[in-house]
Amino acid sequence: ANAAIAFGVEWVFAGLSGSGDDPAPLGRVAAIGPVAIVGLGLIYAGALYAISRLNAGAALSALRDMQNDMFDKMTALDFAQLRGEVSGQFMARFTNDVTVLRETLTRLSNGVRDALTFAGLCIAMLYFDAVLFAIVIVIYAAVGLFVARIGKMLRTSSRKAQEQAGDLTALIGESVSGARMVKTYQIEPLERARASAAFDDRLSVLKKMAYARALNEPVIFIAGSAAVAVIIGVVAWRISSGATTFAEFTGFMTALLLLSQPARGLGTLNAVMQEGFGAFERMLSLIDAEPAIKNAPDAFDLPPGPGAIRFEQVSFSYGSAKAVEEVSLDIPAGKMVALVGASGAGKSTLMNLLPRLYEPTSGRILIDGEDITAVTLRSLRARMALVSQEAVLFNMSALENIAFGRPGASRAEIIQAAENAAANDFIAQLPNAYDTVLGEGGANLSGGQRQRVALARAFLKDAPILLLDEATSALDAESEAKIQDALKRLTAGRTTLVIAHRLSTVKDADMIVVMDQGRIVETGTHDELVERQGAYARQAALQLA
Repeated sequence: ANAAIAFGVEWVFAGLSGSGDDPAPLGRVAAIGPVAIVGLGLIYAGALYAISRLNAGAALSALRDMQNDMFDKMTALDFAQLRGEVSGQFMARFTNDVTVLRETLTRLSNGVRDALTFAGLCIAMLYFDAVLFAIVIVIYAAVGLFVARIGKMLRTSSRKAQEQAGDLTALIGESVSGARMVKTYQIEPLERARASAAFDDRLSVLKKMAYARALNEPVIFIAGSAAVAVIIGVVAWRISSGATTFAEFTGFMTALLLLSQPARGLGTLNAVMQEGFGAFERMLSLIDAEPAIKNAPDAFDLPPGPGAIRFEQVSFSYGSAKAVEEVSLDIPAGKMVALVGASGAGKSTLMNLLPRLYEPTSGRILIDGEDITAVTLRSLRARMALVSQEAVLFNMSALENIAFGRPGASRAEIIQAAENAAANDFIAQLPNAYDTVLGEGGANLSGGQRQRVALARAFLKDAPILLLDEATSALDAESEAKIQDALKRLTAGRTTLVIAHRLSTVKDADMIVVMDQGRIVETGTHDELVERQGAYARQAALQLA
């Protein structure tokens, strides 16, 4: 449309000056010329709106698909991979990086329009005067080299800025989640200093990017002005020699002036594109990540069974640090085995190997005689329920939080699970009962209440294997008493692996396994171990003292 406008202007001036191959009568020029130019402008405006709307919808849909792909991959990554990266970096990919890429895609769609407009106007200028067109191309080519150099610098800075955004997200999250400790220890000044330093570092990078971007339009404007100045200096000679006409010059100048807008757009597009490449690379790094723990090619579903567990010479290391060393242990179906020992003894690591959150570096683990690496992860984890010290609750209703134990369970089944976990009474007293939103991390509940919701989830899952990781360690005596009653109901008939320090939790176990530095040093019942006067007896004596 812009090129057509340039041709229209040339036709009008050809008619007015009486030049051209077929000069039009002045009356016809006066009647048709303005209408044609306005009409072309309206067509251009309408097409611009339609294209912008279509492009915006396509860009936003593409981003939605990428966010879905990233979240799908994030939930598929290994436990170790998730713990190995700062949570803020994950969040930044879904927020800051998506915002940057959205701007890039929007500008890219406009860039396609600008490129087509630029090409059309170049064709028009070439048609009007090839010599003048060559002058313009040389000037803009020099500018293009300069803009490309700026873009390269922006890409590096953009990648660093996006990493800083992730670090800032993590820092702010830590300050909010650790507010109790921050206020109690009165370290607000230290936190402010830490945040201020991070903000200053980010400001430095963002300023560098802003200053580089700011160069684009002035350079392109200067190039356009230089092109106009040179052409005006050359055109008199061209007209006097008969190489061009005044009408053709007018059409050429119209095209050149119209060229400035798409030229500026393409110049700034390069800067935005380089920033977008940085965001896109970070998003792709998540989408392309592959979990190390996955189903074997010939994996099969774990057959139904009572839940007997066997560890055969199992070892595991975090890098070069050994956490579990040559552990062999049989846990009969339906029995409770308690793991005890000092912090760092390897108890939690051994438990985490069972649902394949980590893979043993040597040895193997069997459930009902099947090697857990030979069965599908879904069928393996379907056989287990976990209740940990930190009850993981989501910013959803009590009903929805319990329903995670068995998606699709009826409301009646969920309420029954809550009753079994001694949670129904307090849930019923919430403002909207089971439909009450519990807040982030269950912030609207006490510690004991959160733990009972987690127990209700395990009751609802009704898995044959139960993993209890310090499930009562942070509770007061009253809450612990209620939860111990619920645990007795929950563990009945299930193969249960318990990690605990309190005697009240482990003394009734069918077998107690004492660990030290990744090895099993004692096994037996509570009475047997007390009689032996070994490590367990010493620990029990300290608690009773």
